[in-house]
Amino acid sequence: MAADNFPKTTTEKIANRQLLFMLFMMRTTVVIAFLPVLTSADALQDAWASAIVSFFTSALLVLIIGGLGIRFPELTIVEYAQKLIGKWPGRAICLIIVWALLVIVATDTRIYAEALITGFLTETPLPLIVFAMVIAGSTAAYSGLEVIGRSADLLFPIFISAILLSLIFAIPEFTLLKRNLEPVLARGVGPVLRGALVPTIIIAQYLCLTMIIPATNQPKKALGTALWALAGSTAVLTLVALAVTAILGPDRGSRSVFPFFNLVRTLQISEFLERVEILALFAWGFGIFIGVSVFMYCGTRAVAQVIGLHDYRALIAPLAVIWGTFSVHSYQDIFQIRTYFDARIVVPFNLFWILFPMGILWAAYGIRRLTGRKPNEE
Repeated sequence: MAADNFPKTTTEKIANRQLLFMLFMMRTTVVIAFLPVLTSADALQDAWASAIVSFFTSALLVLIIGGLGIRFPELTIVEYAQKLIGKWPGRAICLIIVWALLVIVATDTRIYAEALITGFLTETPLPLIVFAMVIAGSTAAYSGLEVIGRSADLLFPIFISAILLSLIFAIPEFTLLKRNLEPVLARGVGPVLRGALVPTIIIAQYLCLTMIIPATNQPKKALGTALWALAGSTAVLTLVALAVTAILGPDRGSRSVFPFFNLVRTLQISEFLERVEILALFAWGFGIFIGVSVFMYCGTRAVAQVIGLHDYRALIAPLAVIWGTFSVHSYQDIFQIRTYFDARIVVPFNLFWILFPMGILWAAYGIRRLTGRKPNEE
C-alpha cells in the first residue's frame, strides 16, 4: 500500500517546545506525587540516587517508544503499524496502546482526586471531582492539540515556579536535617536499582509520543525533545527526593501516601505564613490537566484511526464517560492505588504495554530493512 493512500494525520502543528512542556509536566506530576523512588522500594536515604539511575533506564524505553516515529515522521503509530505488519494486525496492536492510555489517564486522575479529598474536600463525592477533571480535559482535547500546546505554554511557568518555590521554602529545614541523607550507599547498589524500577516504568506515559510526533513542527527532533523533558523531570524528582528524605526522614517519607505534599504541609515559613501546600496542589492540578488533555486527544484519535473514523471529536464524549467511570471504579481507595504502584505489579503491566507492541513493530521494521523491502510494500 502506498504511503500516499494514507490520510494526512493532522493539520494541527505544535512547537517542539510545547511538546517538551507537555511531557515534562505529565511525568513530573506523577513521579513527585507518589515519589516512587522512596515509596516503592527500600532505597530509603539513597532515593535520590534511584532518581538519577531512572533517567538512563527510562531513556532506553523512550528510544524504543519514539524511535519508529521519527522514521515515519508523517504517520501515527496506527498508520505505520498497518504499513509494517498489515491492516488488521496493525490495528489490533494499536488497541494495546489505547488500553494503556486508558489505564494511565484513569489512574492519574484518580490519584489527584484522592489527594484533593484527603487534604481539602473531605465531604466532596469522588465522582464529582473525577468527572470535573475529565470534562476539563475533554474540552481541551475537543479544541485540538494546538490548544493543548498553548495551554502548556501558559501553565508551564506557573507549574515550575510553584514546585521551585516549594523547594526553596524547604531549604532552611533541609540544611538542619540533611543528616537524614547519610550514610550514602550504606547497603550497596541493590536498593538503589530497585528504587529506580517504578519511576522507570512510569515512562509508559510517553506512549502518547506515538500519536503526537507527526503533529510537531520538527518531527525528526521529537525524540530529542522527549529526552530533554525526561532529563528535566528527573532533575525535579532528584531534588524532591533529597528534600523529602532530609526533612521527613527516610522511614516517615517511605510510609507517606503523598510524600511531597506532606513535606510542603509541614513547612512553616513564618508565624503568619504556613499551609503553603496549596502551591504544590496547584502545580499538581495543572500537570494533571495537561496530562488528561493529551491522553484524551491521543486515545480518541487512535480509536478513530483504528475504526476508520474521519473526525476523532465524535468519540470524545463516549470515551470520556468510559474513562471517568473507569477511574472511579477501578480502585477502592488510595491504598489500592499505592499497591498498584508496587514494582511487582506495575512493572510487568507497563513493560508489556511498551515492549509487546513496539517489539513487534521494531522486528517488522528490522526484517523489512534486512530483506530490502520498503515498509509500504504488501
